[in-house]
Amino acid sequence: MSEPNHQLSAARTRIRSATTGHALTRAELADAVNAWVYRQTGRVVQLSGNYVGKLERGVFRWPNADFRAGLRAVLGVATDAELGFRPAERGSDVVSMGASTNDPPMFLPSAGKEVDDVLRRTFLLSASAAGVGAVLGLESARHGLNRAMSDGVSVDLDDWREVVREYGSAYVTHTADELHEMLLVDVLGLQMALSLSSGDGARLELYKIGALLSQYMAQAIGDRGQRREAMRWWPTARKAADLSGDLHAMAYIRGRKAIRAIYDGESPHVIIENIAEADHLIANGPIIGRPSLLAARAQSHALLGNADDAEVSLTALRETFAALPSAVTSDHGWHCWAYPEERVRFAESFVYSHLGETEKAEKAQSAALALYPPNSRRGPVQIELQRALCLVRSGDPCGGTAYATTTLDDLPTEHRTRFVMGLGEQVLAAVPPDQRRTPTARELHELLRDDAFGAQRAIEQ
Repeated sequence: MSEPNHQLSAARTRIRSATTGHALTRAELADAVNAWVYRQTGRVVQLSGNYVGKLERGVFRWPNADFRAGLRAVLGVATDAELGFRPAERGSDVVSMGASTNDPPMFLPSAGKEVDDVLRRTFLLSASAAGVGAVLGLESARHGLNRAMSDGVSVDLDDWREVVREYGSAYVTHTADELHEMLLVDVLGLQMALSLSSGDGARLELYKIGALLSQYMAQAIGDRGQRREAMRWWPTARKAADLSGDLHAMAYIRGRKAIRAIYDGESPHVIIENIAEADHLIANGPIIGRPSLLAARAQSHALLGNADDAEVSLTALRETFAALPSAVTSDHGWHCWAYPEERVRFAESFVYSHLGETEKAEKAQSAALALYPPNSRRGPVQIELQRALCLVRSGDPCGGTAYATTTLDDLPTEHRTRFVMGLGEQVLAAVPPDQRRTPTARELHELLRDDAFGAQRAIEQ
């Protein structure tokens, strides 16, 4: 049996939350550590409240070096020993995970030990070869055990919140195929959780989680080339958000759908009309639900050449960003509660690139590239494609299409999502009709066509 780490628990509860004035929660501590590590090293780490709980319960006694350094800094101690951390001794019941930042984390399965939730996604990927049913059985057992150990459903709800949070980080680094496999397991598991939940409050929270998982699923299978199937998931996400009654989730789902529609080639007029239906959420809902809706409106107006309307929406986006809590703006994941500054600069770059305002676009592009975290693969590529668009708009279609082709060629196929390839299509669409037969334009066209065919063949196999 592992012994609780009372030193860590005591150190955490001594710190007051700036939000509530009460003792710092495990999730708040995790967020603070993640932010500290990023500021100090530029690395993005994913300490979670769930993992902090395992440290406090003594399941793990030796977190990796980044986590230990961040915990020491946030909790104001000088040594690991003051937080009860010590390397696991041979034969000990305590598991040591990722003792060195240079060592890949490994699973150490043993009777009675829990699998670390921080590594849960990697485990699901490796287990997928055994079939979804086997993995689903493992997850169902884990959630069932959580319910059995709790007085109500609170522990299980916390676990589901952590699942969603993990996807916000995984969406930046994982491929569409990986996300699809992981999501399928969790969506099926959530169905079981809903069937077993008791109390209206728990169901409403699970509806919200269902909405967020559904929008990740819509985007993942859309990126796999299954656009028809993806479109069916968006109404499911919207219905779940509406049933939850959570205004933030309702606005977020509508905003993400509008952003996605831009890259899927939907009519900007239709996108703007759909956003208008959410005006009451923009006006009356929580501020952290607004940014995607405002960004989508600005970008759609730019596609139509409506410079004044696009600028109005950009101004609203900037004002909204300025009023967001720091916890929201410092989070570089794709959570519903995250909106870092690079997304504002991205929206500016998109708008000004399409409007041909090259100087403003270049300023926004430089700012965005400086803000992206090191593990961001697709965001910087999208910015480079907008640079290619600027070249086309400024009268150099050959240079622009050649730059776009080179940019896409350098990106591994598994990272060519709709958010990337849709921009490549926009670069090609900006080329004047009488210049689309040039060698560079034809090369970009062939790359986009071959990528689309390749994605379809992969699905059919």
